[in-house]
Parts: sequence; C-alpha cells; structure tokens
Amino acid sequence: MNNLRSGVIKSNRIVFPDGIRAGYLLVQGGKISGFHTHFSGDCIDYSEQIIMPGFVDIHVHGWGRGSFAYKGNNASLKWMSHDLVKAGVTAYLPTSGTMPNAFLEASLAAAADYIASATPADGAEAIGIHMEGPYISEKHLGMQRADCLQRPSIEGFEHFNRLAGQNIRLMTLAPELAGALELIRHLRAQGITASAGHTDATFAEISAAIEAGLSHFTHAYSGMRGFHHRELGVVGALMYYQDTYAEVAKQSGITIKPEAFDLLYRLKRDRRLVLMSDCMGYVDFPEGYEFYHYLRKETFRIKQGQLEIATDGGDTRQVCPCDYEAVQQLEMNFLDS
Repeated sequence: MNNLRSGVIKSNRIVFPDGIRAGYLLVQGGKISGFHTHFSGDCIDYSEQIIMPGFVDIHVHGWGRGSFAYKGNNASLKWMSHDLVKAGVTAYLPTSGTMPNAFLEASLAAAADYIASATPADGAEAIGIHMEGPYISEKHLGMQRADCLQRPSIEGFEHFNRLAGQNIRLMTLAPELAGALELIRHLRAQGITASAGHTDATFAEISAAIEAGLSHFTHAYSGMRGFHHRELGVVGALMYYQDTYAEVAKQSGITIKPEAFDLLYRLKRDRRLVLMSDCMGYVDFPEGYEFYHYLRKETFRIKQGQLEIATDGGDTRQVCPCDYEAVQQLEMNFLDS
C-alpha cells in the first residue's frame, strides 16, 4: 500500500474520526481522494485488515535497528524508516540529541542527504528533523550530555540548518537561556516550531517565550520545572496556555501517572495533545556505549555487536541487531516506560 499511487482499496474496517466503516477508498496521485460504500471494478482487497491513518512520530531518536541520535549516519535512518513503517509509522522527524558538535554536524548532514535521496520503497518518510538540544538547561538534562551544551544563537542555529539542508522543522530548547528569545523569534519567522524542553524556566519566562513565538512543549512533565501554586513553572504554563501543544509518550503509567495524563488531556483535548514515542533504537548504539535506565532499573551496554541488558538483580539478556522480532519487541516494551 505504501507505493500505491492510484487505485481502489476495499476494507470492512476503515477508521474515520467518527467511527469505523466498511467500503472503498479511492486513491489518486498517492492521496486518498474519496470513499464509497459500493464500488464495481478492480480493487485491492484488504477486507479483514484495519485501514487507518499512519502515525506521524515527531520525536523519535531511533527505532528498531537504527538510532539516528547515537549513530547519526545514513544507515541508521535507512533502518529506522524500514522498521518504523512496520509499526504503523508512515512519517517521522528523526530526532537528534545533545551530542559533541562534530558528531551533531555530521549527523545533520547525513539526514539532509537521506531526506533528499529516500524513496517510498524505503519505508516511513523522514519529513524533517527535530533538534532536541544542544540549547537546553543543565538542570534538566535527562539522558542528554552536560559536556555538549551550547548557548542559543541565531548564527549557531543557521549553521546547523544549512548542514541539515534547511530540513529542521522542530527545535527543543530552554527558553530561559540567554539568546533563546531572539532565536525563538527567528524560528517563528522561518516557520520552524520552537518547543520548550529540558528547561528550568519560570512561568514568566515561558510566558515571554510564548509571546516571542514558542508554541510547543517537549515530553510534558518530564525534563522541566514542575508546578507549584506560587510558581507555576513550565508545567503550569503548558497547562495554562491552552493553545499550545504538549507532547506525551509511553502511556503505561510509569513515566506519567494516568491521572496526570488525564488532567493534561482535559485541558488540551485531541487537537493540542501530541503523541510521540521518544524511542532510542538501543541496538544501534555505538560499541562500548553504556547507560543506566533509572526507571527500568536496568543497565544497557553494547558489547561485541549485541545489546546486553542487565537488571539490578543480576539477570542478563542479549538482543542481536539481526533478530528483528526481538528488536521490535524491545522497542514496544519501551513504549510502556
């Protein structure tokens, strides 16, 4: 179906905003052009399959057998596209991390090359780049690197965007940093979304950033100053300003409690709450890489080309990058954390 340019698709379960219907989808020029309950003629029969819009993941560092944030090469993006589409993702923003500058520059250039050369046969479409950092706060690093932080600047961003082939679509930054407001205004003028994330901003600082053009919040609740009734912080601001967008991910109750998710959904509703995965593509991390996952209480390391996962209790298991089913199961498990 990914390569279908024109034709008719039949299904008994086609998902629409108001429910599920049986019928026929007309496709012209690679786009859905109509729906009919009856049709006579040739069609592609997916009667027992569910037909629904593909997921667009705007915050994904890696998936399956590819990790753009940690390998930053053409191969990592090829594997991400190839594996993401199998999970229902049809388009995505490969997301960088706060990494050494030379690596970041090379990865942006690799992404520009991949975006320019990829075809529908490659799988999910990389439709731009999400830069998470390096303009973030050291007080809310999460898994980002303190030794790779940079000061926000228009000149620095334009340098990155030139390397990226003008493909940066979303920038996560800390609005309280010196130079951030000027950069936010510049991003808005360029049609690029500015998002608050890994930030210790006050409510007043977020308010000023929204006036400058900020419209988005990265992984709501996580990596940001929390809510207090006398200082609403970033969390209070993303709730108060209902026209802004808020990302959430991994809704099993581990990262965000269901009640906290429900509060945010009541305020944002369907049009302002943005689901994303924030997945990493662990099996494609560089050889020797090791980190401790504080939520899962597990240590991850790349050892002799395989991902080794050791629990605090001493149990160890290995995942081979060549075993697609094992890799996919690993990634799906991380959607629950």
